Amino acid sequence: MAKGNKIDLRPLAPADVTRIRRWPKYPKEFALLDYALRSGGWLHTYPASATTLQLGAWSGGRLVGFSLLTDITPEAAEFYIALHPAQIGRGVGRPVAAQTLEYAFKKLGLQRVYLKVRPWHKRGITLYEQLGFVPKGVKTQLIQGKPVRFRVMEVDKSAAARALRV
Repeated sequence: MAKGNKIDLRPLAPADVTRIRRWPKYPKEFALLDYALRSGGWLHTYPASATTLQLGAWSGGRLVGFSLLTDITPEAAEFYIALHPAQIGRGVGRPVAAQTLEYAFKKLGLQRVYLKVRPWHKRGITLYEQLGFVPKGVKTQLIQGKPVRFRVMEVDKSAAARALRV
């Protein structure tokens, strides 16, 4: 993402979901995450509903990523983020994540947001820590029929507010 390009976060339309499914494959480093973009992936597993918000991240007229807030309750939600493969390492993740957290805390009035991240995903873990997330344990979940271990992280409203002011 070029410096100065603003991220515009807005609900995904069905055409956006179709566009995401046509994105190129992730680079080898992130190949295990590619399933999230495909048919049967996150956007299929967590369709837009009263308890799931699908947000597209736009920059310069291009869809550069998306985020999800799922299992939304009056108290909390689970957070997911995915970037267009060409946007990895270009400074897109932080503004998408930050704007999603702002939406969760300011517009939805949530008190906390949690996520799961693979232990080898150092870039993601670093970003989440910068945004105020703290470790809350580990969880194993079946992904494409295989058990996958995740770090569970969480941020509360006040920690996120402190981190987002920086």
